[in-house]
Amino acid sequence: MTELEWLKKESGLTDEEWKAYEALGTTGKLLAAVKKTLGLSEQAIADKTAAENERLALEARYQNEFVPEMQKVTKDALSATARAAAAEAQLKQAREYGVVPEPVAPVIDPNAPPVRAPGSPDPNAVTRDDFGRFSQSQSHVIITLNDLNAEHFKLFKEPLGDTQSLVDEVQRQRTLGHKDFTLKQAWEAKFNVPAKRQEILAAERKVETDAAVQAALREDRQKRGANPNMVTGQPSRFSTYNPADANAGKEPWKVPAGQRKAANQPWREKATQKIAVAA
Repeated sequence: MTELEWLKKESGLTDEEWKAYEALGTTGKLLAAVKKTLGLSEQAIADKTAAENERLALEARYQNEFVPEMQKVTKDALSATARAAAAEAQLKQAREYGVVPEPVAPVIDPNAPPVRAPGSPDPNAVTRDDFGRFSQSQSHVIITLNDLNAEHFKLFKEPLGDTQSLVDEVQRQRTLGHKDFTLKQAWEAKFNVPAKRQEILAAERKVETDAAVQAALREDRQKRGANPNMVTGQPSRFSTYNPADANAGKEPWKVPAGQRKAANQPWREKATQKIAVAA
């Protein structure tokens, strides 16, 4: 393909239009302008020509090599399928006439270990890492239960019992999808630990408050005890007055004067006799 032929093909001009350009003698100028505008060169045209030739060669190879090979493979597959079907039909007929015995189903032992691929790991085997993880988990459970027992005794004044129920609750919660559920959470939920802590905290605050009130009263009494004018009134330890004596006539200051004189008359007579005898 020459440059002019390529230009004619790429320009889309009809034969009459192209002849008109040739009559004017402008095809060479047109080709030069197109080369300059598109930046085409002899090498670019040669590359395009080579690519086109490679495409044509690949199409020819596809038609001459690939398509026949694929047809051959398809025919072989169909023939193999037909032969297999024929063999299956012959085998079925032979079994019907007793020439070939019926296949015996293999006896499967339910206690037999499952068949594994050679070199594959045994899923029931315990490795060193598995044993290490198991030991670490058991140690963690024992340490946690000891800590919970100490805290339980501190709160409830008795040892923690039935720890197996706590372990079972953790297993149940994790089976339900709560993978972060712990022994401590199970213990707090079973014994209502938050409420018990609040109760102990309230009792401790009450003891602290009562002690502070008693200390303040004691300090106040000590401050005012040295000043007789500020001493808080207290019952006298020398008082012998009994309020019940008011109803028994033992309060002489509440008796009329005449009655007091008559009441004291025996005492005066005895005193007069004693004075006379002494004289």
